Amino acid sequence: MAELSPERRILLAFALSFLVFLLWAAYMKEKYPSEPTPPEAAPVTSPAQASAPSPPPVYPERKRGTSPPPPLTVAVHEDTQERTFTVETDVATVVLSNRGAVLQSLTLKNYHNDRGEPLELVQGRLTGLGYPLSLALADPEKEDKLNNALFVPDSRVQTPQNGLLFEWSDGTLLARKRFRFNAGYTFEVETLVLEAGQPLEHRLAWRGGFGELAGPASSIGVVPAQVFFRAPDGVHRQLARDAGHETGWLWKSSSPFPYNGEASYAGIEDQYFAAVFIPQQPRLSVAAWTRDWTPPEQKKPVAIGVVATGTAASPNGNRFRVFVGPKALDVLEGLDVPALSNGAVPLLADELVDYGWFWWIAKPLFWALTWVHEKWISNYGWAIVLLTILINIELFPFKWASMGSAWKMQKLSPQMRAIQARYKQYKFNDPRKQQMQQEIMALYKEHGVNPLGGCLPMLLQIPFFFGFYKVLAYSIELRQAPWFGWITDLSRHDPYFILPVLMTASMYISTRMTPMTATDPVQQKMMRMMPLIFGFLFLWVSSGLVLYWMTSNVVGIGQQWFINQRQRQRELAEKLAVKERKKKKRHGQETTSS
Repeated sequence: MAELSPERRILLAFALSFLVFLLWAAYMKEKYPSEPTPPEAAPVTSPAQASAPSPPPVYPERKRGTSPPPPLTVAVHEDTQERTFTVETDVATVVLSNRGAVLQSLTLKNYHNDRGEPLELVQGRLTGLGYPLSLALADPEKEDKLNNALFVPDSRVQTPQNGLLFEWSDGTLLARKRFRFNAGYTFEVETLVLEAGQPLEHRLAWRGGFGELAGPASSIGVVPAQVFFRAPDGVHRQLARDAGHETGWLWKSSSPFPYNGEASYAGIEDQYFAAVFIPQQPRLSVAAWTRDWTPPEQKKPVAIGVVATGTAASPNGNRFRVFVGPKALDVLEGLDVPALSNGAVPLLADELVDYGWFWWIAKPLFWALTWVHEKWISNYGWAIVLLTILINIELFPFKWASMGSAWKMQKLSPQMRAIQARYKQYKFNDPRKQQMQQEIMALYKEHGVNPLGGCLPMLLQIPFFFGFYKVLAYSIELRQAPWFGWITDLSRHDPYFILPVLMTASMYISTRMTPMTATDPVQQKMMRMMPLIFGFLFLWVSSGLVLYWMTSNVVGIGQQWFINQRQRQRELAEKLAVKERKKKKRHGQETTSS
């Protein structure tokens, strides 16, 4: 018998494989006959009161060591048209589509955009870059097929309590998704993908952009999004624009952190809102990448972050709790996440509301601000004013002490200028310049002056400044919070720049009233320019932060006036005392001579 050529061997292998496939399909079709296509499902507009029969699980539980479960459907099973299903919860309106069984819309009832409409967190319709809860696979062709497939809704499952079950199959691939909606901002998602009866590893992706649109209606922009996950060593974040561009094959994308390991949660966030995937077990496979999108009426593209998560080594598919909502402390505190093997118990309220290095002052400021808002005055702008006054009253003793040093330094200015005049001919790197500094320090020591004492009020203000900045930037309670007149959102800059101008004027007055401790003319000019520099820097800062700084300046002007008056009275008393001593001394001399 002649030996077969390599080409004929390949053809024979294909023929045998095709024969086996036909026999297997016929056997499975006889053993698992296809179900009739259910009638068109009606949209779910509210939680149904009537009970429905319990549907079969999306994927059965399987003990270790046992073979994977056979596919429950192998015949072609797909819908004939695209349908949408609306679910109303107590806090959101959710729209699901059977095309890919994805999240097409999620609007929050308690939060609104600039036009007063319920806030939309899913931007897929606008960007055209896919939708949340789509599938991510290693094979782009299979991924595209599943995400564009018309899933069949299970007619027995049409209520939020029992869930919404979608299924699709082309005879080889089978995919199922199930959604259960709870009270609040969380819901459950279960996914299963099989190929020829074997589990196919996949991830659940948030595509199409996330979060609210920023800016006025005439100029649309996207708030920069971040992708993140919580590993045993802490939270890892990355801006969408730094996540690397999609290559079409997720497992080999240019993402700087595809992560396979232990993690309590992963997701995507913007300034005030987040979508968080929370697995049942803290074992995640996380990837992130970027898609470019050019907003309407703009030329420059922006980067939209994408995060894809999956439970590593899970043949039974993926199970997640998904949180989509505001990063409000009272909401996040009630959301539990799995503990990690190193004993860490992540707290979403502490980790998603990121106050940064100044958390130790930002959190007390937030609690104090909300307490003032709830107990005293229901306006966050006036609450900032009142809290700023209280802070400055608390810091007044330190300011009083530092002003004493400033007045002493001002009195020593002639002597300091005389010392500097003796060394002005020497260059700054001349060793004799060091001798000049030694003479000045000796002068300070002789008169008991602390050269840094005048800087103390400013140094004490810095932590409060950054604390307020973090509170205003990341506390959703300040989002769209009005103050007075034209200030309708304390988290955004003053549209007419009135507050920055008033802040600059108040800072200039405060500077003129404060004793000038610098003796160098160049330093004095720089100090005089500081209000103008600060005013320019504060033009685009949130109006709440400008309001804090301006109020602090106004209170400081009052305090400085009081200090100056007391200082003048003290100086007048000292002059009178000197005159009295001279008078007594002169009187004593006259008595002696007589």
